[in-house]
Amino acid sequence: MTTFPCPGKQGRSFGIPYTIHPIPGTRRQDCMIFPAKKKPRSFSPPLSIAEGVARHLEEQIIRNELKPGTRLVERNLAESLGVSRISIREAFRILALSGLVKIIPRKGAQVTSITRKEVEEIYTLRANLVGLAARLAARNIRSEDLKELRKIAGQMAEKSARGDLPSYFRLNLKFHRLLSQGGGNERLAQILGNFGKQTHRFRYASMSLPGRMQKSSSYHQRLVEAIRRRQEDKAEKIART
Repeated sequence: MTTFPCPGKQGRSFGIPYTIHPIPGTRRQDCMIFPAKKKPRSFSPPLSIAEGVARHLEEQIIRNELKPGTRLVERNLAESLGVSRISIREAFRILALSGLVKIIPRKGAQVTSITRKEVEEIYTLRANLVGLAARLAARNIRSEDLKELRKIAGQMAEKSARGDLPSYFRLNLKFHRLLSQGGGNERLAQILGNFGKQTHRFRYASMSLPGRMQKSSSYHQRLVEAIRRRQEDKAEKIART
C-alpha cells in the first residue's frame, strides 16, 4: 500500500522537496504542501493536497507504473494515500488538463491511451515549441538562469554516466522548465508546462534504451553552449532535433 506523507513529514516529487503542514483546526486531509526551498527571485505559492496527489500520480504514469487504460478508483486512492475523495477528484481534474488522465462520466477516471499518430503530432508540435523557447532563451536569458542551465546539464551528464535514469529524467524536466521560462514568454512556458506532460512517459521509455541517455546529455550540452553564445538560429535548430 502506498503511503502518502503524513503532516509534518518531508517528501520529494520529481526532485522537488516539500513539507506537509496541517492547517490549524482542520482534519489531516486539509493540510497544505509547502516547497521546502523557494527561489528568492519569485514567490512560490503552496501546493494544495490535490496538487500533491496529482504529482504523485503523474510520476507513476510517466514511469508506466500506471499503464494506459488503467482505471483510477477514487475510493481506493483516497484510502491508500490517506486523503479525502474530494482531493482525489481535484487531482483527476488537474491530470486531465495535462492530458494524462481522462474523466469518463459515470465511470470515473482512467489513464489516457495515445495512438501512434497522436504521439507523432504531439512530438511535432513540441519540437516547434521547444525550438521557439530555445531561440528566446538565447536572446533573453539572464546570466543567473544560464548558470543554472549549465549546472543542470553538468548534473545530467553525471547521472547519464552512472545510468541513473530516474534522476536523469527529473533533471531533464527541470532543465526544460527553466529553458521555457528563460526566454521571458510566460504564455509559452505555461503551454509547454502542460502540453509537454503528454510526452513525458514516451520520453522516459525512450531514454531507457541503450545509449539514449548519453545522446540526450550531449544534446543538452550543445544546446546550453549555443544559448551561452547567444546563437539564436543554432539554439533553435538543436532544440528541434
